[in-house]
Amino acid sequence: MKLQLYYPSRPYRINQKFGASESCCENNGLPIAKRKVATKVNGICPTGYVELYPLLGMKGHTGLDLYATRQTVLRSVIDGVVEEVQTEPERGLGVGVVSHEKFEMAEHGTHYVKVRQWHLRSINVKLGDQVKIGDAIGIADSTGLSSGDHNHFELKPVEKDAIGYYNVFQSNGYYGAVNPEPFFTGIYAEDKLKLGLYQQALLLLQRLLDIMSKGRV
Repeated sequence: MKLQLYYPSRPYRINQKFGASESCCENNGLPIAKRKVATKVNGICPTGYVELYPLLGMKGHTGLDLYATRQTVLRSVIDGVVEEVQTEPERGLGVGVVSHEKFEMAEHGTHYVKVRQWHLRSINVKLGDQVKIGDAIGIADSTGLSSGDHNHFELKPVEKDAIGYYNVFQSNGYYGAVNPEPFFTGIYAEDKLKLGLYQQALLLLQRLLDIMSKGRV
């Protein structure tokens, strides 16, 4: 089955693309997690700032920075299990969901996928929870290294061994992440959930009608 992703919140708007290098941090010798961050202006870091990603050992941005105001509900974009709930100094509070099945991903091959969402204010799930498309997993914010409220959205092809899930392309310069943008369907996860509930209600109604009809025979 080909991979199809759903928008985690509305409106869908990309503030920083995969592989971009628009983020800067203070050049003051402090631990990176304690430095202030800023966005380039006309492609140039502000005075006293340097590019962030080389300092983190990355070629560029490892995901999509999606528009999300504080308190925006972020939703799961795949059916899967919560394999990651943690806080990192750079990314703040985050959640990782791994798919139940493998998907075809064009040039990336066929693998399980992990979807990560970061810089959250709070998390609505715990490790091991089963989630479906549209389920609320957390609330957006600006925790960690961030210049404002948004949702850092990552996609990683993964496989599983005796220890657990691992990134297939860990050495690609993006810590195993690939560009999620080509895999979005154009449908919001929230709408997919509502559609699913509507279909379930119709099926339930049909079953009730069948039972009532048989009861009158």
